[in-house]
This record gives sequence, C-alpha cells and structure tokens, in this order.
Amino acid sequence: MMQPNANPEYESRLRKILADGDWAALREFARKENQISDDIYEKDEHFWSVLMHKIICNRIDQLHLHAASRAWLERNGYSTDLGGF
Repeated sequence: MMQPNANPEYESRLRKILADGDWAALREFARKENQISDDIYEKDEHFWSVLMHKIICNRIDQLHLHAASRAWLERNGYSTDLGGF
C-alpha cells in the first residue's frame, strides 16, 4: 500500500483511515490511489480488515495501534507479516 514517493497528503489520509479502523475507506483509498484490480477491490470485509491490521502493524507511525491490531490478527489466526498469513 505504500507508494515509493508518497506525498504528505497521501500519507495523512492513509494515517487517518488506519487510525479510524475503517476497512471500507481503506478499500476506496486503495482503489483511487493505488489503482487496485477489480478482483482485489471486490474482496470481502474480512480480507480488508486483515490487510488494514497488517498495514497498521508494519507502519512505525501507527505504533499506538500496534498492540490492538496484533491482538486482532492473533485472534483471527494471522501474523503481522504482510507477505503471508
């Protein structure tokens, strides 16, 4: 989800979406900003929730949310690794 040369506005909007825990907003953001394919966009709430919590756990600017997201992932059988389950 990170753009190599992300601008401050992009980062600010993404931080807010993550802080709000809004999986639907993350999906719309990814569609607009990252031009994701239809098959990814159409995935369900669970997919986007997992992705959101994994992103949170892998961003230094979201340290205050790491514990809650890590716990959510563990409860649902996932690791914090972006590349796997």
